[in-house]
Formats: sequence, C-alpha cells, structure tokens
Amino acid sequence: MIRTRRRLLAAGSLIALGGLALTACAGGFDDAESASGDSSGAPTTIVAALPTDPTSMDPLQSGSLVVLSVFFHTFDQLVTITPEGDLESRLAKEWTPNDDVTQWDFVLNEGVTASNGEAITAEDVVFSYETILGDPASENHAYLSSLASVEAVDEHTVRFHLTAPFSAFPRNTSLISIVPADTYEEMGASAFAQDPVGSGPYVFESVQKGVAYDLARNDDYWGQAPAIESISMQPVASDESRVNGVLSGSLDVAQIGPTQVSSVEDGAQAQVHSELSNGVVFLGVNSTQGPLADPLVREAVSLAIDKEAISDSLLMGLAEPATAMLAPAVEGFSDEVTDTGYDPDRAQELLDEAGYSGATIDFDYATDGRIPLSSEVAQTVQASLEDVGFSVQMNGSDQESHTLKVRNKEFTGIYLNTWAPSTVDGDLPLTDFYEPDGNNNYAQDPRTAELAVEQRGVVGEEREAVFRELLQYSNDEGYFVPLYVPMNSFATDPALQFTPRADGQFDFHETSFE
Repeated sequence: MIRTRRRLLAAGSLIALGGLALTACAGGFDDAESASGDSSGAPTTIVAALPTDPTSMDPLQSGSLVVLSVFFHTFDQLVTITPEGDLESRLAKEWTPNDDVTQWDFVLNEGVTASNGEAITAEDVVFSYETILGDPASENHAYLSSLASVEAVDEHTVRFHLTAPFSAFPRNTSLISIVPADTYEEMGASAFAQDPVGSGPYVFESVQKGVAYDLARNDDYWGQAPAIESISMQPVASDESRVNGVLSGSLDVAQIGPTQVSSVEDGAQAQVHSELSNGVVFLGVNSTQGPLADPLVREAVSLAIDKEAISDSLLMGLAEPATAMLAPAVEGFSDEVTDTGYDPDRAQELLDEAGYSGATIDFDYATDGRIPLSSEVAQTVQASLEDVGFSVQMNGSDQESHTLKVRNKEFTGIYLNTWAPSTVDGDLPLTDFYEPDGNNNYAQDPRTAELAVEQRGVVGEEREAVFRELLQYSNDEGYFVPLYVPMNSFATDPALQFTPRADGQFDFHETSFE
C-alpha cells in the first residue's frame, strides 16, 4: 500500500535552521513574474528545487533521475507512470505484445507536433531509440538492453523487436523522451541541448546550467493543457537550503531529508508531503563464506533486527518496515510475502544450534550519500546483532568507495545498500539481486536466476505469482534482509496542490495553487 502523509512545517523553523541562506537559486523568472497569478489571484508559476544539476538537456544523451523531472514536462515519452505507479498513455495510445512477449507494437496518437510545428510520427520514435541504441555512452542506453531493433510499421505504429521475452518493456519506454528527428539532426546534439525542442506541455524558456531551467506553458500542446503557466527548476544541493527556500517563499516545492521534517513539523509556513518511495533499504549478505554460509545464521541475522524501531524511532516514522526486496509501489510487490519477524530470543537459539562461536562478521556501509542517516542505521543494526551474540566489525566508507565494492562484489559479510527502480517495476532490481551478473548476487542460486528470467515472459497474475515465489524464496534462504521502505518528503507552499510520486520525480501536469 502507498501511504501519503502531510504535515505542516513549523513557523519557527527558519530560526531553528540557523537562518541559512538559500544558495544556487539565482536566476529563473523575475520576482514580478513569479508573483503573477491568474484571474482568481492564484499564482501561476512554480519554482522547484532540483537536488543536483543535470548533466545535459539532450534527452538522447542524458537520462539521470534528476533530469527526468525536466524532461517529463518538455518532451513526450511513449507512456507515463502515474504517482500511484500505474502505466498510462502519453504519446502512445495503446501497446500490445506478440504471443511470446518478444515484440511490442505501440500505436501513437495522431496530430502530435513539437513546439516548433514539426510533426511527431513513428519515424521520430525510431530515430530517438536508434540514436540511443547506437551510443553506449548515453545514460539511457542501459534502459534499452533488451531491445534488438525498432521499426516504423506505418506513420503511427512503432514495432520493437526484443532480444528475449520482456513483459515489462513498456515501463522502460516511460524513461525515453522522443525528439523531433529533423530538428535534432539539423541542430546537432550540442546545439539541441542548449535550445531543446520537444512536444511536451512546456517549452524551454531558458537553459542556465547550474542556475535554472525555465519552462513556459506550450499553448499549442496537443494534449490537455496544464494549469501552471511557467516552471523554474533550480539546482539546490543543500537540504537546509531547500527547506529554507520554501519557508522564505523563494521556492514553492523541494525535496527534504527526514531530519528537516521532524525539526519543522509544527508550524504553518509550509506543508510537508511524505510518500512511500519506490526503494528498499536492505542488508546484502555474502552467503558463500564464513558463518553466513549457514542458513541458520542468516536467519538469525534477520530475526535479530527490530525493523519497526528503525522506521518509527530512528527514522521518525518516515519509513515503513520492509518485508520483501520490492517496495509496495513497485510492480511485483506482494503483501503475501512474509519475513522472519523480530525475535531476538529465537535468533540466539539459532546461533547456538548452528554452533556459532563468535567469528567476526564484517559489516560494510556508506557514511554518506544515497541512504539518509546511513551511519545511524548501521549502528542500530550492529547493536541488534551484538545483543544476540554476533561479533560485528564495522567498515564505514564514503559512498563512491562503497558503490565500487558493490559493483566488484568485494563484501565478505553483510552490507547496507538500497535499490529504487526508476521504472517502478521489479524487473530491474531482480536482475541485480538474483541473476548471475547481478552486483548484489552473492548466492548464485540457479533457482533465483530461473525465476527472475521467468517473470519476463509472462504477464498479469501469472507474472505476479512468479514474483511472489521468488521474493518468498529469497526471504526463506536469507539471501537479503529487507529493512525498510523510506519516504520521499517534500516541503511545499501551503497553497500548492501537490501529489508526490513514489520515484521522487516532479510531475506538475495536474498541479495548481488554491
């Protein structure tokens, strides 16, 4: 289940945060324009903070999560994923597979044009996908790893030929933006990135790298026109600066960390929207060596950890205990999958039964980066394990070093990690957890690999059943310990009617001010 929580921010929080000045918010629309409203007096401009600066505004080259918040507004993708995680039509009005799910046909809406008037047809889709396929350096290339070729069947039908059955392929298309081919080729990639042209509900007003990406409503948009007239997306790296910006009124919406939520929750200067994310924070386990090669010891690890205490106390209720390696928002999650529960007495019994004699287990974690309060989470897990009799050696490192160890499979014991699929579908994480080449797959269990592949060739309830079997099998074998599903929290102007997405992206298509 996806749970949304909204709180009011404290009036005194500007002082509590030390009066930090908002940085990296210069530029964008001027004050008069930002304050403008419609006939009802409601503002018609949104100023939103991006947590980092995108690498490029070329959607065929750039595909990082932060830039998708811009591309979702300025370009069309074949399909879109709703805040609830469902697939909906965008440029394509329907999509169907062949019998063995190795081919997908997408039928496009007719009458679609880019903001410069160029028609968007099947040939533009083919050009966009083929350009990415032919460029391994593109950040989007990995999303098309299952794609063999693409062709235009007619002016409004595109056929994708896959390398193997893949039932979740339409979700991958939600990340690929379509460009007008003639315009892109005439301008060239570099010039296009400076003055992009798309068919989305907004057009680029200006591109100021590191400062602001200003968008204006596309009055000739082929679809339903949004209420907001202009959007300025501005890179703001600091959590404190993002909170301060919303409180001071220089930002209308910004993602914030869990410590910011708790420190400003009682006032009325702004609202907080917290939504369960599409990610799971988990313990990876090297189940092939040392004490952890024994399934009884792995079960004891899971039984020793109080997930509710981590979620409710350490993370201040801004997370929920995880029972599986997929979050509730992700396609493939099942609430029928169970974990061991919390039972430290049983954990001690299992260690005795296994003959564990105190051999040290390494615990690796990042001290910064992708997991908020990662050091505190790791220390809480360590204390729980030592309480039942484990000997734990803590190995903290920076995020870059930790990620490198993940990719090289260098962990000898347990490690803290997280996975949030951008497609909001279980295929990507299951590939990494359970297939032979997966970065997190220490067990190399042929059964998990078989099930991970099997889910790609089936659809509907049959696919859900494979997910359930795989996730339950993983829990039973103790290959991972799912800890919690964190919430994405956003501070907003109190009048902003804002719906957060599980993937943390901005989507202002149906947003407005009261």
